[in-house]
Amino acid sequence: MKITWDEYGMPTITADDDLGACRGFGYAQALTHATAILELYGIARGRAASMWGEEFVEGDVMHARFGLDAAVQTWWLAQEDQTLTRLEAFCDGFNEACAEDPARGGDRREALPITPRDVVAHTFALFFGFARFWDQELAFPAVGGPGLLGGGSSAWAVSAEKSSTHESLLLVNPHIPWVGPYRLFEARTMSPGRRCHGVTPIGFPWQSFAYTSHLGWTHTVNPLPQLWVYELEVSGDQYRFDSDLIPFTTQEHVVEVRGGDAVRVTERRSVHGPVTEAPDGTLVAIRVAGVLHEPVTTALEAWWQMSLAETVPALFSAQERRPLPMFNIIAADSTGSVGAAFCGATPRRPGGAFDDSRRRLPGDDPAQIWERLNPPSSLPKVIDPQCGWVQNVNETPWWFCDPPLDPTDYPDGIAPDPAQIRDIRSPLSRAAMSRSPRISPHDLLDLKWSTRVHLADIVLDDLLTAAASEDLGEAVEVLRRWDRHAEAGSRGYLLFHLWAHDHFPVGDVVMDDSRLGTAREAGGLPTGLLNPAAAVDSLHRAAEALAQLGRPLDAAYGDVALIGAAPEDVPASGGPTYFGLFACLEIVPAPTDWPAIGGDTWISLIRFGGQGRAASSILLPGSATEPGAPAHRPQAPHFVEKVLVPHQPLA
Repeated sequence: MKITWDEYGMPTITADDDLGACRGFGYAQALTHATAILELYGIARGRAASMWGEEFVEGDVMHARFGLDAAVQTWWLAQEDQTLTRLEAFCDGFNEACAEDPARGGDRREALPITPRDVVAHTFALFFGFARFWDQELAFPAVGGPGLLGGGSSAWAVSAEKSSTHESLLLVNPHIPWVGPYRLFEARTMSPGRRCHGVTPIGFPWQSFAYTSHLGWTHTVNPLPQLWVYELEVSGDQYRFDSDLIPFTTQEHVVEVRGGDAVRVTERRSVHGPVTEAPDGTLVAIRVAGVLHEPVTTALEAWWQMSLAETVPALFSAQERRPLPMFNIIAADSTGSVGAAFCGATPRRPGGAFDDSRRRLPGDDPAQIWERLNPPSSLPKVIDPQCGWVQNVNETPWWFCDPPLDPTDYPDGIAPDPAQIRDIRSPLSRAAMSRSPRISPHDLLDLKWSTRVHLADIVLDDLLTAAASEDLGEAVEVLRRWDRHAEAGSRGYLLFHLWAHDHFPVGDVVMDDSRLGTAREAGGLPTGLLNPAAAVDSLHRAAEALAQLGRPLDAAYGDVALIGAAPEDVPASGGPTYFGLFACLEIVPAPTDWPAIGGDTWISLIRFGGQGRAASSILLPGSATEPGAPAHRPQAPHFVEKVLVPHQPLA
């Protein structure tokens, strides 16, 4: 096994067989992210506090309260022998790299050695986290933090017939936080029978967004009815179910804390699932499709098998045999085909509605408990639609192509109605794809790099009219002069950013009927502000907040917000997809510089032409977090310059 590194710190792992490639994948991740990965594995074990103290108590308590050790064991026992063999090789490589340097892994080396079960536990933890993403505080606190509006992605694929270059095109563009389990690792692995280039969340054992000589694929996420919340009527240590009072099933756990007192945790379960106290104090039980209930445990093997497929239909077949618990797939191949598939664990509920998963259900009603999942083959999928393209920007699977898919052809309640779009980008993306008879690589990149704040085109005129008579003259003038972009030199974007954050709370659906006018047609853009007076109140607060942060109302965006860390930071551009931006960047308002904390990660354009495959990409926020990692140039400047770096051929 041999590892070489390019100037950006991306490894190419060349091995005599697949196990050597997996060992190299683990070795390279240790060199670049050992400390971060060891911490994630400790958290996934539910034992982080015993190794590293009070900071990790809350996570370990939740792990115990939900009985996640037992859930991980279920996933562990379900892994195939071939998966476990490769995981063993990955762990051997990681442990070998850490053994070579006693400083590698820093103050998280107590988690060594890592084992295949750690990788499975970490995989489980990531899917459990994603399942809570659209919880809207039904059972868990809001996801994210200050300035973070949440993850997402954009993806486009164009068939050879529709492409101006007569080659299929794939643009990969996940948008996720740059911290914790979401940070991505990029690598190329070369072994007989498998040559693969791509990225995966750190701590995962092989690529999950990737391309080969034959095909490429990416993932996006849509609202998914995966987390179900049941409000319980409690009497002492019992709860009401079907007119009876039933005792909770309980188990006691002890969470050890390094340097502190142990914490005793009672795990309570109802017939629905684990029980917890919601943020508003309500006692609820949860049911998590494909993760805790009817677990779909095949993701790791699915990604490996997907990398061996040679066509889009074969890729989708590989996923159906070994399903993913969630994510869409957008794909293209060297035959010129493209496709999109809605993947995810969706409960089988004939006659049920998607919105049932967005409210608390009565816990005493047995009819509300689902028992089985829809089979993967029944979920939305399209290959080579007549329009010549597929796309997804986190809305629904119905809009994969044009004309849209018909929800009545698929199981009930698996996604929102076509009129319930969650993202302004959706109609804009579909319009861009339909604008000309041919789509070029340049067209895709122009769309992806767009910093136009399309939310402003919908609401700003209404806001300025409503604020004209208020004591907001300077703010109104700043927003009137603003170019409605989120470029480094844009003056007025910072004020708009704070206003939009205030008026459209984090976690809410932008394109709903409470703050924006209803679209004139299903899937269209909303039509303006519904409550201009409330919007003006938000503008007052935004102007005050910007002043309190010591910034003028017309401060240039890139003078305040930065990508990276000194001395290599660069002025920011882009903003939240929530605002209708395709160049995605999440920033945190702060008294000093406003740091970028997420957004665009692996931006990759792959072209499958007659002469083979050509690809280019960049990875944000960069290649490594580990001190002493192989030398690597920062890639943030390329993001600001809207430039991708060409790859060497995958020979």
